[in-house]
Amino acid sequence: MLASLGITSTILWCKLMGHTSGFFVPIAGLESWANARAFWLMGILICALVCCLLPKATRKMDVAQRYVIPCIAVAGAMSFALAFHQYYFDQRLLAVAGIVVSGFGYFWFISRFALLLAVTQGIPCLAWSFAAAFPLRHLLLIAMDAAIPVNWQVMVAIALPLASFAAFEAACAVARKRAQSHADEQGCPSDEARTLFGVPTLPKAPFESKLDERYLTVSVLAIALMLSVVRACSISGMWGGDHTAGLSFADALVSVASMVVAIGLLVYLAVIRVHRYPVTMRFQVGILLVLAGLVVAAVKPWLAPFIHPSILDLIVSTNDPLALVLFWSAVCMAVVSFSAPANRVIGVAGAVYAAASIAWVDIINKVNALDSAMILVAVYLLFAVFMLATWFARHKRLSFEGERVTDKAPLSVAGDHFDSREGDGQEGLVDDEEADASAVLVQALMVRCDELAEECGLSPREKDVLVLLAQGKTGTAIQDELTLAASTVKTHMQHIYAKTGVGDRQQLMDAVLGKRDS
Repeated sequence: MLASLGITSTILWCKLMGHTSGFFVPIAGLESWANARAFWLMGILICALVCCLLPKATRKMDVAQRYVIPCIAVAGAMSFALAFHQYYFDQRLLAVAGIVVSGFGYFWFISRFALLLAVTQGIPCLAWSFAAAFPLRHLLLIAMDAAIPVNWQVMVAIALPLASFAAFEAACAVARKRAQSHADEQGCPSDEARTLFGVPTLPKAPFESKLDERYLTVSVLAIALMLSVVRACSISGMWGGDHTAGLSFADALVSVASMVVAIGLLVYLAVIRVHRYPVTMRFQVGILLVLAGLVVAAVKPWLAPFIHPSILDLIVSTNDPLALVLFWSAVCMAVVSFSAPANRVIGVAGAVYAAASIAWVDIINKVNALDSAMILVAVYLLFAVFMLATWFARHKRLSFEGERVTDKAPLSVAGDHFDSREGDGQEGLVDDEEADASAVLVQALMVRCDELAEECGLSPREKDVLVLLAQGKTGTAIQDELTLAASTVKTHMQHIYAKTGVGDRQQLMDAVLGKRDS
């Protein structure tokens, strides 16, 4: 809830700066150079490149950034708002500097919330938090238009980075407190777990095969490009348009309620329901729904005589939130699966989105995206890329699905497969098909461990230990793998044995493999 409030503050800040009349003066002042959104996107691009090129330094400076960047973001929003109301500095240069700094702060905030939720709570929590933020933002916009003068809306926009900062710190504090309480109940020290912002993280989710890793990479890049198209075709595509239409209170409630139902249903179908699906099938529904929304936006004038305008508006308005939720879900799935630093993964995806969006701003300045064939071309190109990747992944998987897996296949973490075939006389990496077959075996084992952990009420850390025990790891190897003390590992093993009702490791393996007597 706290993270969702922080996300609401962040996206409301962006919406006010681009679409409330209090900022129309600086937006108009920059028109001779470019639409103000292009400079905002430049700030996002700079932040993404910093994360991509300096991931470790960015991680080390997280504590300092959490206090410095909100203040810089406030200064940027203030500089943009007041640039054309002062004469000490060049007005346009001050406005550009302010909007670029604000865009930098926006991406930093939104990526920190996404990272916090995905790594410590899980992708479903991330998806619901983002989904809840959009109807709340819409409600706040309507309330502000009805009750707050334009000048005060500018002041609210300037102060919103501080609200995001407060929500982020509160969310981290609550999560740390809950983690400490859970550790006390389990009788193990909480400082031995891996943490992010002081909050214990969930275990990594390894891929079944390298093919899945390649597929997810293509999916993240395709979804980033798709998000840029969606944003270009919405009111966010160009800054300077008003954000509300003066709805009455009753109409506002109906609008918000409709948005809640529509976004909730779409996010459930596109992210939550498919969360446990194989990687090659996980984003198909979401991408097809977003592409369908883009087609509706492109042919909306022709559909108006047949479909009520409010329904068409709802489809178009919910496509933007769905695309954003899908984007961050895919990015954060890559974060929890790839071995690359989290900041680098986020940086690459953000840079692709920002660069493509800047190109779209230039295109829209010359032709209307919705009135041109470009939107449909982009839709079909994205569809073709995604379906081609899906076909390739499924075809490759079918090629080794029938392979016979012998007891010589090692149970190790995916990516560390070594050849142990008799008669070779040497060790080396096995070919891709054997590695994939072994990885499938490992994944099946992990799935069974997840099921057993849920059935027996194991804690996340106990589940980590269970997975390694099932893979045949010794107590010393588990200590090294999870960076835990010997006494802590022993305590976790005792808890696992007690909760699963077994007396030794052999009985535990029988329970994992489903051979335990009922």
